[in-house]
Amino acid sequence: MGGNNMGLENKSFRKFTDEVCSQVKCAEMHEDIKEELNCHLQELEEEYIAQGSTCEEASKLAVAHMGDSEKIGFDLNKIYQRRPDYKTLFICSIFIAIGLLVQFSIYKNAPKIISYNDYMKMIILTILGGILGVVVYFLDYRKLEKYSWQLFIAATILIGLIIFFGKYVNGNRNIIFLGTAFDLSTIASVLYIISLCGLITKVYHSKYGILKLLLMICFSGYSILLTNQEVSFVIYCVLIVGLLMYSGIPKKLILLMLALGTFSICTFIFSATYRFHRFISIFIFARKGDMNMDYVVGKIQLLLSNSKFIGNGISKEVISTTPLINVNFIFTYIIYSFGWIVGITILIMITLLLFNLFKTSKNIKNSYGKLLFKSITLALTIQFLLPIMSNLNLISSLYISMPFIGYNGSSVIMNMVLIGLICGIYGRKNLSKSLASSSSSIVTQPE
Repeated sequence: MGGNNMGLENKSFRKFTDEVCSQVKCAEMHEDIKEELNCHLQELEEEYIAQGSTCEEASKLAVAHMGDSEKIGFDLNKIYQRRPDYKTLFICSIFIAIGLLVQFSIYKNAPKIISYNDYMKMIILTILGGILGVVVYFLDYRKLEKYSWQLFIAATILIGLIIFFGKYVNGNRNIIFLGTAFDLSTIASVLYIISLCGLITKVYHSKYGILKLLLMICFSGYSILLTNQEVSFVIYCVLIVGLLMYSGIPKKLILLMLALGTFSICTFIFSATYRFHRFISIFIFARKGDMNMDYVVGKIQLLLSNSKFIGNGISKEVISTTPLINVNFIFTYIIYSFGWIVGITILIMITLLLFNLFKTSKNIKNSYGKLLFKSITLALTIQFLLPIMSNLNLISSLYISMPFIGYNGSSVIMNMVLIGLICGIYGRKNLSKSLASSSSSIVTQPE
């Protein structure tokens, strides 16, 4: 095919695809749509040439065969219209409303537990989290992949801030800013995972990839351990196992890396007695000899045993005598005050939320987006699971709040941003191309 004909072909095809895309509001889809349309046009052109048409005639006939560009664009706009996951937004909105109402009941009946300023601060942080979530939704999530190393460094900086400037608040080492304790360790854990979503297969396919990947995993794990926040470390471990499984790396190599990583981290934990005792306390019923923890465990057990199906009503005494009831043990308070019926309803809603997210992840075409979506879903799962088990006395009492419901400003902001991110991924679920320089680096992921 001569250069002039090729120019004519490109011009006519380009005009047609531009007209189609002018009707599609989701600009991120334009490149994928143009590529697909060009493939169809080229196939039609080849058929007409085989039938004896000239290149110029074949190009025109191919465009004519496709039909009205405006109608095609209108139909494609319906298909590729960017919409958030309304089921996820609806359930999370209910959780936020429940959290604000329950915190208000605590504020009104026990001002010493949560003051007016604390309650207003929670509302402000919730609004801020919502705004950031909306901003993240409108951003093209694929741009995150290009900044994966920067996110890894940012997570490490957060760890450094905790180590050098962190103060213990309610059992956790946090950063105090404007009178609010921010749990940067959990945020750093999630940031490490988000960064590794964009790095894991690139590093794996590079020279000495397995060794580099192992060093990155151990480095981030050690960093989190240095903050003395064992819950954040457990969250990180669960997320890294899930990420390795989702990435499509061969299972034998995953087992090898997990074995080496576990050995290295266990060596670090057992090298100091205090680290061992702090870490193992998560997996036993209560910290032996810790009178404060024994009291909390006993108090939770008492509240659960006295809980009724329709609730006991709000008790000022219970609010005043139960440590951290508005933060870490909010679910126990809900069951005792409003009944098992409300507690079970919340559990059902959490199950529906997580089931919907895991199901939705199968519809994401972009491999990086799918890996990111699944990792965030797993992060939300472990954040719900740990406080629920702790509040039901199934594991040792942990210093971790329930997402959207417990009084924890940094957790509310982080999780609302994560919800905005997965809604953004869902709204662009038909995108297949990567914006990273090496778009083919992600391994095809198993369903």
